[in-house]
Amino acid sequence: MIQRRSRNLLLAGAYLVGLGLALYCESHELRLIFSISLSFTNVILLLLLRCYGNIYGIAASILVYGMSIFMWDRPYIVLLSLLEIIAIGLSLKWSKRDRMLRTDALFWTIIGIPAIFLSYWAIYHTVTMELWLLITISATNGLFNVMFADIIWKYLPKRWLKPGISFRREPLFFSKVLFHIIIVSIALPFLIFILNNSWSSYASVSQYSYKLASSAASSISKELSALQQMKSQSLSTEDYRIYIQELTQQPVSDGYYQIAIIDHNNSIIASSHAPIPLEGSHYDIDSPHEASQHEFYMNVPNYEIQIFPIQGWNEASYVYKIPLESESPEALQMLIYVPMKYDQELIYKQFLIQFLSLLLFVICGSTIGQWLNHRLLRGLTQLATLTTDLPDKLYTAQKIKWPESSIYEIRSLIHNIKYMSGNLIHMFQNSLKNTSLLEEQTTRLLKSEKKLLHLAYYDELTGLPNRLHFQEYIKTLGLDKPLENPEDSPAFAIMFADLNRFKQVNDTLGHAIGNELLHDIAQRFSRIISEQCKVFRLSGDEFLFILHYERISDVQQIAQTICDICEEPFEINGRALYMSVSVGISVYPYDGNNIDAVMRNADIAMYVAKEQGDGLYHFYDSLIENQREENMRLENELKNALLEGQFKLYYQPKIDAASGEVIGAEALIRWLHPEYGMVSPAKFIPLAENSGVILDIDEWVLREACRQNKIWQLQGMPRFPVAVNISARHFYQSDLIPAITRILQETGLEPKYLLLEITEGTLIRNVEYGVRMMEDLKKMGIHISMDDFGTGYSSLSQLDRLPISEMKLDRSFIQGITEDSRKSSIVRAVIELGHYMDLKVVAEGIESPDELKYLTKLECDQFQGYLFSKPLPELEFSKFVLRWDGSSIPADGSASTG
Repeated sequence: MIQRRSRNLLLAGAYLVGLGLALYCESHELRLIFSISLSFTNVILLLLLRCYGNIYGIAASILVYGMSIFMWDRPYIVLLSLLEIIAIGLSLKWSKRDRMLRTDALFWTIIGIPAIFLSYWAIYHTVTMELWLLITISATNGLFNVMFADIIWKYLPKRWLKPGISFRREPLFFSKVLFHIIIVSIALPFLIFILNNSWSSYASVSQYSYKLASSAASSISKELSALQQMKSQSLSTEDYRIYIQELTQQPVSDGYYQIAIIDHNNSIIASSHAPIPLEGSHYDIDSPHEASQHEFYMNVPNYEIQIFPIQGWNEASYVYKIPLESESPEALQMLIYVPMKYDQELIYKQFLIQFLSLLLFVICGSTIGQWLNHRLLRGLTQLATLTTDLPDKLYTAQKIKWPESSIYEIRSLIHNIKYMSGNLIHMFQNSLKNTSLLEEQTTRLLKSEKKLLHLAYYDELTGLPNRLHFQEYIKTLGLDKPLENPEDSPAFAIMFADLNRFKQVNDTLGHAIGNELLHDIAQRFSRIISEQCKVFRLSGDEFLFILHYERISDVQQIAQTICDICEEPFEINGRALYMSVSVGISVYPYDGNNIDAVMRNADIAMYVAKEQGDGLYHFYDSLIENQREENMRLENELKNALLEGQFKLYYQPKIDAASGEVIGAEALIRWLHPEYGMVSPAKFIPLAENSGVILDIDEWVLREACRQNKIWQLQGMPRFPVAVNISARHFYQSDLIPAITRILQETGLEPKYLLLEITEGTLIRNVEYGVRMMEDLKKMGIHISMDDFGTGYSSLSQLDRLPISEMKLDRSFIQGITEDSRKSSIVRAVIELGHYMDLKVVAEGIESPDELKYLTKLECDQFQGYLFSKPLPELEFSKFVLRWDGSSIPADGSASTG
């Protein structure tokens, strides 16, 4: 997918580059003389047409020539180039043979030249040298563009241009390569000569016009200066007008130039001819002598609709502009117009003769080069034809007539091939002898192939079909690809059988014993094999059964048989080994519409069977997968929930039994999931411990609880410690104490107002380390409480070593304490034990007045539970503390929030 996307981006980039080159060529034509120019735009567009097809090629052509006409005001004759592209594109689509040059010649003969001729006749109603020059250059330009595009296309790497599309690579004939070199060698000097000749002619005409205009301007300026001296004052506008009128009555260089005087608004005050063209396109020309007082440029009239590039150039003039002295406050300027029409016809005629002569030279040179090419390479061509299918000709003993050539290199090549042909005949004779030997070896290879197939599809240790054989079997069922209607295919059951504690056998008794055990188990499994039931060994101690059944009870019966197979002990080297197997069952197509899904579900069911006990089987249930998916999703979202602030702390008050005051609080985390709502800590805390996120959560809870307790103290609330639960995983982290120290420093909370609750199960893992850790915490001034006391398995002998300040009775002991005498005895004993060890005893989970009354009689020190308050957010908790009155616990044990 990534390679395809990169390839598409590369093709799109190449297309845009080609489009940019075409636009550049169209906007930077090679101007020959006056309005006639050469364009190489179609070379690029034809390459785009060949590379990307007619749609993209013609679209690029429409864009380029549309911009040429409407943005750059090019003449409408450029539409012939667009029609030329379309004609060649249609020819390539309809014709199987590549004849671009022939198609283009036909286009110019039938469409291009007649279109130019008729359009010119419709506008000018005459046939001039301009028309023949325009036809000659346009047709030659078009044919040369097609020829060069065809040459470039033949040498472009097609695989780079269209990756993924198989091209039949056309051979490059040496004769054509030489012909292309000759064409390019003749055409390039031809183009350079034409350009140089055009620019030289244009420069000569411009220089001559400049000299004529500047001479006339100088003469007139001297006469005006003399007239001004005669009047002894500056000439007025009227004086200029009278002077120009007198000048028009005299022959001025036989009308070869015109004179006009304009004011600052470019309005004509006086002129020698009418009308004088002031508006049009100006083309600045570098004058032979730089001067800051005059301008020299070419003025070409504009046409709203311009068909040909030569339109307006018949009326074009060289303009020489010079300022005049005047008494008027606005400056006057004198313009000398030198019309181009006197030189244009002669220049066009000379240029056409030169162009045709050079074109004829190109054609003659190409013809002679092609003839020489043919003469020189005739022997090589004959040799190429002769050597085609040469081995077959030698094998069938055909008579071969070798060509001759006067060229030394080709003659040597013919000699070498004749020598190799002789050797090839001897090789054919030897190959016949070797054929019989190969037939004998083939027979041996067929026998070896059968052995290799057995090794490839059967397990060497157990002799059962292996994973590759299973995959091939699935293909025979047509399940190697997704089916449109899986319900229509016959149902079958996939049963994953996994040996329990097989790794223990390998580790303790060795792999040799493990291999013998696997062999014996496979022999027992082989008893179940039938046309309906197949068994495969996938890997290690994993076996897979495929059962084609009629009733689901058949699946249950086979699954139970698999489990019962391991009831009898396995006798290996005089040792009896007892094994068990767990089986997970998934049914196709009800538990999955493809084989991968069914196998995955069978694997899930097998692990559920292991959790239920040894020697059991379990059918796949979608509820199991849903629960696993939900747990996985919650586990993946835990880190994100911490970063996005989805966790919130709730606080449950702790009440002193003697005074009835709030003497503490327990910080309890809550997860407000955006989709599931409130997620129970009992659900996400185990997931957090498995994933390791519990470390970050514990640190966040510590920081948030300390921060909130400090805020309450600053708000003037009673000072009391806040209890925070520490997970077993975090308790045994070496950075626990540094983290707590850092949090206390950041929040400014005194250590004595922090109470850490640690469960019995946490201490069981490493009592010595736990004792040292708690002693260090106690030295810091932090109080420690043993949470859920009585639910773990800690020894009472270790209790006196623990530097704790209180113990908490679990809710399971409080429920039903008034009805269950055994519970009440345990609670009484724990309270007396705590008092004996000088520990505070906290009863959590109190929900009824009877429970409170009974615990009060047992002299429990602190109470916590929904009877007083449920866990509250920080704002509601602070309101609860401010409203709470110690007298809210009456003697009868009933509680109120006052």
